[in-house]
Order: sequence, then C-alpha cells, then structure tokens
Amino acid sequence: MTLGLDISTTVVGIALFDSKNKLCNLEYIKFKPKTNLFQRMDDFVEHFEKLSSAINLEKGKNRLNHISIEEPLKAFKGKFSNAETIQKLTTINAFISIYLYRKFKIEPRYYNVQTARKTAFPSLVLPKSSPNKKYLIWEKVVEKEPQINWTYSKKTHKLKDENFDMSDAYVVGYADIITREITKKNITKEIEI
Repeated sequence: MTLGLDISTTVVGIALFDSKNKLCNLEYIKFKPKTNLFQRMDDFVEHFEKLSSAINLEKGKNRLNHISIEEPLKAFKGKFSNAETIQKLTTINAFISIYLYRKFKIEPRYYNVQTARKTAFPSLVLPKSSPNKKYLIWEKVVEKEPQINWTYSKKTHKLKDENFDMSDAYVVGYADIITREITKKNITKEIEI
C-alpha cells in the first residue's frame, strides 16, 4: 500500500492507496487549537494507530510499502508564512516522518507541492495569480475519485478547508505511485537495451 500525507500544523490529510494503486481511504486529522506540537504529535499517533490497526498496515496484503509526504514550506510565501510558521511546520513534519519510519522501517519520499501536482495531473494548468489553486486541485481529485464523500460546513454548507488537505494528500500519494511506475518502466527499458 501507499500512504500520502499533507502535513500542516493544524491538519494532516491522509490518503491510502491499495496494492493495485486504487484509493481505499481518504481522511484527515484536525488538531485541537491551543495545543503544542508534542500534543499534536500524540494526537496524530493515536489517530494513525487506530487507522493502522483497522486496515492492518503492518502485515498481510494491506502492508504499507511506500510513504510519500508533501515537503514542508521552505521559503516565505506571502502573508501566510513567517519564520515561526516554517519552523513549526518543519518540526511537525519531522516528528511524523520519524514516527512512520520507526513504525514501518520505510523512509518517506518527499515531494514539492508543484512537482506533485504536475506529476499527478500533467494537463492541469494553474494560473499563477489564481487565489483558488487548492480548489482547482480539489476539482481534479473529484474527477478522478467521484465516489468520495466530501465534508461540508453545517452552518455555511461550503466545503470545509480539510477537504483541500485531503486532496493534497491524495496528490502526493498519487504522484508517488506515478513516479515509481515511470522509474520501473525506465529501468525495464535500460535492461532491455
């Protein structure tokens, strides 16, 4: 199986693909406000242990083989990033990466968000000045996975922001699957030559 994660300091999007590269689980964990990164890590571990146990990710046909994570923000991006935010993002990303490595003995592969999007949806063109890039990505995931039940606000009936975290987790996992398939084809071609 393949695990794709979109990690932030408030929400982690989680996508699981089965051994045939079909989406089998898409969800998120939203951290409680006013908790520190250690408490958020504990919450992630508790959530993921339940998921791992329910699907049995450590043994048998559902064993996890690949982990892909959207790499944390490395530079300032407008009003939504500052040094403290980047540091927190890098820390929670490292916490989760280490936990997953220790649990599964799999080194995660990290994907730049732009690279993952281009790999997953090569024909998608995102306007540079578009304020709703995450919505456009979400629409592509909806096209690819029409069976998903997305979450809406009970008050406003609008899409919850967590849907975009799940979409990003999907994109990272799917980009990893495509990247591995391309690598496998290239190796096969080299052997044939």
